[in-house]
Amino acid sequence: MEPSERKMKILEAVVETYIKTGEPVGSKALCDTLDFNVSSATVRNDMAELSGLGLLDQLHTSSGRVPTDLGYRLYVDELMKLRPLTRHEQSAISDSLEICADAPEHLLEKAADVLSKITGFAAAAAAPSGEQAFIKHIRFVQTGSRTAMAVLITSLGTVKTKLFRCDFTLTPSMMSMFDKSMNERLSGTPVTAITPAFMQTTAVSLGEMSMMMPNVLLAIHDAAKEALATGVAIKGQSNLFLMPELSSGNGKKAMELLSHTRELSKLIDAADSKSGLLIGSELHDPALNGLSIAVTHYTASPQCSGAIALIGPVRMNYPKIISTLEYVAQSVESLLADMLDV
Repeated sequence: MEPSERKMKILEAVVETYIKTGEPVGSKALCDTLDFNVSSATVRNDMAELSGLGLLDQLHTSSGRVPTDLGYRLYVDELMKLRPLTRHEQSAISDSLEICADAPEHLLEKAADVLSKITGFAAAAAAPSGEQAFIKHIRFVQTGSRTAMAVLITSLGTVKTKLFRCDFTLTPSMMSMFDKSMNERLSGTPVTAITPAFMQTTAVSLGEMSMMMPNVLLAIHDAAKEALATGVAIKGQSNLFLMPELSSGNGKKAMELLSHTRELSKLIDAADSKSGLLIGSELHDPALNGLSIAVTHYTASPQCSGAIALIGPVRMNYPKIISTLEYVAQSVESLLADMLDV
């Protein structure tokens, strides 16, 4: 076996042993895990050279070695072998997701919840952007004598609701009139087109009816604005406190950061640009140095795509975690396609 190949085998063994035990790996213990014969002294020398390359670290003079962020990166990019989920694991995930396959928002929230519970990490699921969607239907539901709710449904299956109030008593015939007039004018309209100027033009087209509908139009505008936003469902943030890699102070900072949708979306985008994974220092934030973020995408249609992410310790079981993440994304993709009848 060539020395360079041997060193990579040793790096692989160190990473996988450390993932399992969380303890620094010594040369004698490592010899028992290798699938080739080599002396403890040779392993020790190779580990020293790997340390010199910045791939392993020795926390104390008398201790074994642990992988560095760079060592994990090399392992993930060149050495890792994914570990497929068992049929039982696949069925458990599929069954959990199918229960919530009634709306995209519910499905994605459940996907994050399932991932968080399976892994013990934090998980996030980003909904498709509404920028490619159009209005599929608008419904109106009376909630009181003078109040009602506008329900905006997009081509992506997104449902947004807004309450509104009228200065007069609502009747079933008025609700039908709202329904007919709004769907005739807005059904099939891109969500991005629902601007204040567009709604003013719509009001003009209503003629005298517009006097009855200013709050109706405002509710539809506000619902469309919400439909444009990319929502992110986050579950299991409190799991960060249980990770020994984070101090209590860093755990709090990490949880606060990951609770902000915009900041989390930036991290997901950054991970996507680097093989779907950011490891420790690659997150470029001292509060997150002990964490890794793994990301994969789902694409139910050209207009319906998003990302699912796991946030866990740098010392995570990457082969199993990535396989789990990919299976959840594939399941979400399939269920969304069925939901949207793609």
